[in-house]
Amino acid sequence: MKIETSNVENIFTSIAGKYDTLNTVLTLNIDSLWRKKAINISNMKKDNKVLDLCCGTGKMIYYECKKVGKGTEVIGLDFNKAMLDVGYKRLDKSINDYKYKLIKGDVQALPFGNCSFDCVTIAFGLRNIPNKTKALSEIYRVLKPGGKAICLELSTPQIPIFKQIYRLYFNYMLPIIGYIGTGSKNAYSYLRDSVNNFMTKTELKYAFKSIGFHDTSYKSLSGGIASIHYGTKPIVVK
Repeated sequence: MKIETSNVENIFTSIAGKYDTLNTVLTLNIDSLWRKKAINISNMKKDNKVLDLCCGTGKMIYYECKKVGKGTEVIGLDFNKAMLDVGYKRLDKSINDYKYKLIKGDVQALPFGNCSFDCVTIAFGLRNIPNKTKALSEIYRVLKPGGKAICLELSTPQIPIFKQIYRLYFNYMLPIIGYIGTGSKNAYSYLRDSVNNFMTKTELKYAFKSIGFHDTSYKSLSGGIASIHYGTKPIVVK
C-alpha cells in the first residue's frame, strides 16, 4: 500500500497525543530498551554534536541529551508539527535543564551544512520516507568524517514458530489494539503495511554500504522484531 506523504502526516497528527502511551503498551515498553541499545552502539560521547531524524515526540533525544551532557545541544527534526509540539512538552517536563531544539523539516533535504554532526540517529522513521536513498545520502552528507549513523527499525523475525506467532499479532491484533487506543483506523494499519513493505535487514545493510558508509552491519533485537543498523562515514572520503 502506497500512501502520499500528506496522508502519512495526517495519520501522525491524529495520534500525536497518544503515540507514546500506546507504543509503550504495544511493545511492553521494550522500545525504550531498544533505544538505549541504539545509543550504546552509537558510541556517542560527551559534547558530541548529535542529530535525531524523524524525532517525533523526542524519545531518542531524551537519551541523547543524557549522553552528551548539559553543555551540548541535541537537534531533532521531524516533518510533523503535532508530534514536535508533544515532544517539546514531554522534554520540557523531563530534561528542561538540557539543551535541545526540535525543527520541522524534510529528511530528504536537511537544512544543515556538510560534516556538521558526530552522530545521526533515526528511530522508526526511515520506512516512512518516500526516497530512502536520498535520506541516507543526506545523513552521510551531514556527518563528520568518522561519524556514525544509527537506524533503529522494526523488522521481521526469522525464527520458526515465533515468526508465525508474531505475524498473527502484528498483522491482525496490532491494528485492532491501535484503533481502540487512538480511534484511528488508518494509523496502525499503515504501521503494519509500512513494516511489511520495508527493506529486509540485509537490503538495508547494503543500502548503507552503497551510499559510502563503512563497517556497515546490524544487530537484531528481541528475536528479530526490531534491528539496529549502523555505519561509519570514512575519515578519508574518496
